[in-house]
Amino acid sequence: MPDFKKEWLSKAHIDHFAQFMTLWLGFNSWYRSHYSEIDKRDRAFIDKLKTDFTGRNQIYSRFCNLIAEDSIKENLKFKSDLESLYYSLNRAGIKYPQDHYNFNISFETALYNYSLRKATAGYSNLIKLRRQPDKIKLDEVYIISDKQRFCPCLIEILYQIRCHLFHGDLEPSEENHEVVKYCYFILFALLK
Repeated sequence: MPDFKKEWLSKAHIDHFAQFMTLWLGFNSWYRSHYSEIDKRDRAFIDKLKTDFTGRNQIYSRFCNLIAEDSIKENLKFKSDLESLYYSLNRAGIKYPQDHYNFNISFETALYNYSLRKATAGYSNLIKLRRQPDKIKLDEVYIISDKQRFCPCLIEILYQIRCHLFHGDLEPSEENHEVVKYCYFILFALLK
């Protein structure tokens, strides 16, 4: 009897590049209808999501709920996925586009203010040291507790990865696949 294990295992591999693109289309559809008064450019919608801290922004509300509790399984997974995204971004070394400051996309250089993308002032360090106050523990990594700073940076990271992927600028390497996989998990959790 032949052994087809290798062939079946290769078919079981999930292509998170395609899954993330499909998920983003759903997200795109949501924010275009939810903020229908906004200019039709994606940047305008992303900027609105990054600055709307009211109850209207369900993504921000969901983020606050997911980051708040440690005892709920869903929240633990979300924090674990955030930490995995942190590590995978550092391994991948994906750069912001040429019209941005010359940084890799990471939690240490997270784009907060798009209008200041050509200056260091537009970026934030989302990582805290263990001994620093006002932090949230993921697993081994500590992040800033300022949700109105972290969530917009996270949305921008997801959007930048989406742009790289959609515009064909992201090499389909294992490292980049890991980044996209955790972007997918995080966006999926935020959209639930």
